[in-house]
Amino acid sequence: MNDATDQIIERMQELTRFIEQAQSEVTQGAVTDLSRLDQEVATLCDQTLKLPAQEALKIQPVMAEMIGKLETLGLALKDFKSNLEEKVTKEKTKS
Repeated sequence: MNDATDQIIERMQELTRFIEQAQSEVTQGAVTDLSRLDQEVATLCDQTLKLPAQEALKIQPVMAEMIGKLETLGLALKDFKSNLEEKVTKEKTKS
């Protein structure tokens, strides 16, 4: 592997840990700042596309794990939103 590949893998692993933490917090009802997540993922994808094909292939397993965690976070956010909407509806009904 080259330095660029190593750096991308390291950053993806860090981002994956952040995504896992965010998912855990959302599941517990906390709100996490995800405002930079899309940009961070896009940047890593762009950097990966610039690598030679053999180097990009080495990133695939790490990227697949990150994508899986993003999907899990997306589901947790959807559940969080649904639960919040239910609470708001119940509060409005009480009024």
